[in-house]
Amino acid sequence: MTLAINIQLPEWLASTAAENESRLFTSTEEKMRFTIGLANQSVTERTGGPFGATVFDEETNTLISVGVNAVVTQGLSIAHAETLAIALAQKKLGSFDLAQNLQKRYSLYTSGQPCIMCFGVIWWSGITKLVSAATAEDIEQITGFREGPLPQNWAEMLENRDGLPNLTVLRETLREEACEVLRMYAASGQPVYNAGSTRPGTKKS
Repeated sequence: MTLAINIQLPEWLASTAAENESRLFTSTEEKMRFTIGLANQSVTERTGGPFGATVFDEETNTLISVGVNAVVTQGLSIAHAETLAIALAQKKLGSFDLAQNLQKRYSLYTSGQPCIMCFGVIWWSGITKLVSAATAEDIEQITGFREGPLPQNWAEMLENRDGLPNLTVLRETLREEACEVLRMYAASGQPVYNAGSTRPGTKKS
């Protein structure tokens, strides 16, 4: 019995992260445009779904980690861009709790509104700022992905977590640019990997 999980991200992603490790990202839009660029490259390289995520140090405006959706390539439903970016940030910073140092604040940028799973991951991660682009409605209507029964007031819930640091939520930043990536994915014929989509006889999107 193997008791280990190894998630292999695309080689191009590691190169992109290394090339931008010392770069200063001076605005919210610049950080989001970089994040959407990861989603775009994931589609063009055909290495995963149309989603990108990044974690930034809010004080230094430097890149901490990156992630792209790798559900199909890794055969893991948990391999969402946000989940992987947060996990890599925690490994790099040496703690499961990104809020352990009250003097440090880490932000998560994501090209799409978090799904129900990533909502929970963000809640427990210690992230203190979330910036998203495309909405859940955009994702579902353009691609056919199902985002799950996220509470209608999910943003307010994150902003008011009991016993946890306040979390700022900014939504629909560069929304249309993120939607263009979703449209490109939908037109590419790459899979829509909802639960149950691999059952024999299930219509493939």
